[in-house]
Amino acid sequence: MKVYFIGAGPGDPDLITVKGLRLLASADVVIYAGSLVNPEILEMVRDGAELHDSAGLTLEETIEIVKRATTEGKTVVRLHAGDPSLYGTVREQMEGLESAGIECEVVPGVSSFSAAAASLRREYTVPGGAQTLIITRMAGRTPVPETERLASLALHKSSMSIYLSVHLIEEVVRELLAGYPPDTPVAVVEKASLPEERVISGTLDDIAAKVKEAGIRKTALILVGEFLTVEGRRSLLYDPAFSHGLREGKPDGQGKIWVVGLGPGGLSDMSFRACEALREAEVIVGYQTYLDLIPGFLDGKTVVGSAMTQEVERCSEALAIARSGKKVAVVCSGDPGVYGMAGLIMELAASEGGVPIEVIPGITAATAAAALLGAPLMNDFTVISLSDLMTPWEVIERRLIASAEGDLVTVLYNPRSRKRIAQLERAREIFLQHRGADTPVGIVRKAGREGEQVTLTTLGDMLNSEVDMLSTVIVGNSQTRALDGRMVTARGYVI
Repeated sequence: MKVYFIGAGPGDPDLITVKGLRLLASADVVIYAGSLVNPEILEMVRDGAELHDSAGLTLEETIEIVKRATTEGKTVVRLHAGDPSLYGTVREQMEGLESAGIECEVVPGVSSFSAAAASLRREYTVPGGAQTLIITRMAGRTPVPETERLASLALHKSSMSIYLSVHLIEEVVRELLAGYPPDTPVAVVEKASLPEERVISGTLDDIAAKVKEAGIRKTALILVGEFLTVEGRRSLLYDPAFSHGLREGKPDGQGKIWVVGLGPGGLSDMSFRACEALREAEVIVGYQTYLDLIPGFLDGKTVVGSAMTQEVERCSEALAIARSGKKVAVVCSGDPGVYGMAGLIMELAASEGGVPIEVIPGITAATAAAALLGAPLMNDFTVISLSDLMTPWEVIERRLIASAEGDLVTVLYNPRSRKRIAQLERAREIFLQHRGADTPVGIVRKAGREGEQVTLTTLGDMLNSEVDMLSTVIVGNSQTRALDGRMVTARGYVI
């Protein structure tokens, strides 16, 4: 005889599969997980069938019941909650049965992670966003491998479904913050698919307090990721311009993308072409801080804003919207071709399928800062970002050394952040090896925006000035002078 391991589903009796219900209704012996399986499902068992609650049984006792039943020619169902393949302990049972010559068959069931997503009307994989779902749990009385700690998995920033861990919600949050930002959406779904189902929504900042207040300590899933709140993203599958094996795309349905440089921030520094593109666009996409600079262009538009570090998702979404036939403006501060979105948009368009793309230049921070300081870029110069998020610091340091040795005026972008302090100090050390401490240095903060600050200092004293991610630093060369309060690099004219 054969033993059937059947997934009972997440709780709602209507969610057991047709095959699972047929086998359950005809079984002679049913061994069920009494602490997890909804008692209503047991009402589907035929009269006279033998029932055993496995909650109080050991593995050996369970196997003995099955052996006895199969020896007597009876059909046995081993009923598990959810799907047997997830935290179901089925493999150890099958090993014991198969070693005794008893055939086993697994009938899958609907897992609670599927039921929870259905309750929230969400999908774990998002066009232009997360394409990976991690199913895991916290270590508790039973361990998890060190490489599968939540803190490690969180670094992927993918969608996540966490089982068997809601009673450790505070520890879960601490681990997740190793990778996800504090404003990451979180939902806790208790008893998914049952009438008494509850959903607690929040972020990593507040979910622990909300769960404790609700008194939820078991039978709940913790769902984490942007999929919980993201809206308005279309997949390529149904885009009019996208071709696949069953449909030819229609190029006439394509829209267009403008990658627009806003300049340093003030409306007066934007180009006419930039303003025209923003007026013509139906959808405006950008980092929220940059969208806040152009409120007058947003009225009547669809606006898609997102946070820092979501550049790939933002550009993929812009391309997907354009493929649906919309005119889209992707906004960048400064110039989109200088540490902006122009290159990323083109890379994604090449791999995902293109739409017409026009790059509209803007005044970059280097020239905006130079104009406020005087004329420091009158001869050869370099532009180097001190951010090592995309470029290894070792590479950045080699570039700094080359610029310092070459006596090039050097413009430093992204010079310092709250977490990144030492890079600017190291850059100064490198320049001091090749230039005097009295070399002029200009620092411009919030160029062209409210609160603009312009500081003329020296290489020796520059660290005494306020410098952050809103600052641009210009380090002069051997021909740079401070003249009447202005920073000027000689072009070489004979005067």
